Amino acid sequence: MKKKWLIGSLALSLGLVSAGSGALAAAPVTGSTAVKTVAASLPGKEGPATINNLTERSIIPLLVHAKKLYTYASGAGNTYGSEKFDYNGLEYRYLSSDLGTKQQLMNYIKRGFTHNAAAFYAQTQFLELKGRMAQVNADVGNHLQFDKAIAKMVSKTATTAVFELSVPQENNQGENVGVVVKLKKVNGYWRIDMSPDTLF
Repeated sequence: MKKKWLIGSLALSLGLVSAGSGALAAAPVTGSTAVKTVAASLPGKEGPATINNLTERSIIPLLVHAKKLYTYASGAGNTYGSEKFDYNGLEYRYLSSDLGTKQQLMNYIKRGFTHNAAAFYAQTQFLELKGRMAQVNADVGNHLQFDKAIAKMVSKTATTAVFELSVPQENNQGENVGVVVKLKKVNGYWRIDMSPDTLF
């Protein structure tokens, strides 16, 4: 019992799980299973990132997952009172250390997007300065509820797919918004093949 409590405390202190998630509470105390449970709770490694059978239903969790990735990255990551600086007349903020380099940012975004989509996003929405990634200090993104979207498959091959979505706005403000999503299969799993800022 003490071992389970220590593992849960460690995961909580490292931010691997939220205080109320209970992700570790039901885990057996055996070492390997507990480690697997913690790994499954890491941000960006949830089930939607491992979809290999893409359907009108399974695309929704993937989009919700991808929006979380985008929201985290576009908000400079896990940072409060982030380091800010002026550059070419604009205020910038550095990304948190887990997204601090271009490779770290790319690896994080590729948990839901293709390499090309992640590369375009990193190149066009961020500034690399002295090896650190920064972005304009501003709020971005739309207020569409992708978790309530209705998807329609337009086309699908073994490695590519296109869906049309009808996505409601927050608080039912206005009509649903039509969104086209392009995807590719990468190493057996589906990834969004569009820059996150063009989708969210």
